[in-house]
Amino acid sequence: MKDLKVEVVRIKERCGAKHKVGDLFFIRGEGTIEIPEGKKVCIYALNSLFPFLTAKQREDELPHNDWISGTETLCCPDPDGVVFKVTPLS
Repeated sequence: MKDLKVEVVRIKERCGAKHKVGDLFFIRGEGTIEIPEGKKVCIYALNSLFPFLTAKQREDELPHNDWISGTETLCCPDPDGVVFKVTPLS
């Protein structure tokens, strides 16, 4: 499974978890989350991202026209909150 970088690229209006543009974390192929020291990740955003992240780790196994491979940004559950960019690393 691919490693993924998940980065905050935009805050629409607010973020209750106080994320800042440039904050990031990694989803590792072995099923772990790597959060840089001194940083945090909102559990509500993470919960909404998980189904996509799991599929994105396996996008090479999906049909060529699946929407997962063409999607790289997702929003947290707050419609005025955070936009995350998901980048495969491997």
